[in-house]
Amino acid sequence: MVHDPDNTTNQRKDESGATKAVKYIRCHPTFKRDDGDGEAGDSETRVAHLHLSQSNRFGEGHHSYVYRAPLTLPPPLSAHSPTGQVTVAAKLAYARCTAHNLLRNEARVYNSFPKNVQQEYCGYNIVPQCRFPVPATAIVPKFFGYYLPVDERGNVLDNHHDKCSEEEPCEVAWPSPILLMEECGEPVEPSKFTIDQRTECFSLILRLHYLEIVQGSFYVRNIMIQPGPLTAPPEKRSYDTPSFRIIDFGRGQSWDWHIEDAQKLGYWRRTRSELRDDFLSCVGDELHRARRELLIDDFGF
Repeated sequence: MVHDPDNTTNQRKDESGATKAVKYIRCHPTFKRDDGDGEAGDSETRVAHLHLSQSNRFGEGHHSYVYRAPLTLPPPLSAHSPTGQVTVAAKLAYARCTAHNLLRNEARVYNSFPKNVQQEYCGYNIVPQCRFPVPATAIVPKFFGYYLPVDERGNVLDNHHDKCSEEEPCEVAWPSPILLMEECGEPVEPSKFTIDQRTECFSLILRLHYLEIVQGSFYVRNIMIQPGPLTAPPEKRSYDTPSFRIIDFGRGQSWDWHIEDAQKLGYWRRTRSELRDDFLSCVGDELHRARRELLIDDFGF
């Protein structure tokens, strides 16, 4: 249930003008228990409570707002905090059809990530193109799910326009989906970083490309920094040992999707080799932008 007194989700108000709690249902990821295939006693519906407020907005992009939101977990889950809640980042789409499309695509990308790219480890990785080992950290924030609103009749609202472009979007009155993820700090400032810190940031995009995924809009504002390491208790974390994450996958794409899109758009006559060259060209362009944005050329990779 989403508690949204400021109507950040763009819901329709009732006759009194009030906005009541709205039901949302998880679309991604899916679990065995969702189809009743889980273990005995694990099929009961679990209801969490998300609390949104305009005053808690801390991020804004080209297609979405991001809110810091308290989340009350459903039993048997619990939080070791004074309020019994955890805090998550909630991403909501602008009232444009293309913004909804980008948020949907971002959820698809997050849902495709293997769990290990969202987890912290001790130790180091050897990442080709980086001259020295880099910390074995997560690449992206933890993904807590993509949720769609449910109307009073029980219909799941997954509205979209397939033919609109970002240059000519439609203004829409649709309630926004919600993407929940880990809050990961603030945008980086590479000019203030050491060589090792720039290298670590650059290694994240390289590791993403090894998964055959491109981020699609690489700018320094899409790499976040927070005190680390996250393997340590919060009181022992510091900006002297920061943790980094790549965010904003609204334009992200994988090699497998590149092939699927080519088939849908009628490019099936092109050879797999030609499609592969196209995808690798996107990878190369993104690496070039990453080097420029992170000032990598300054220290001779």
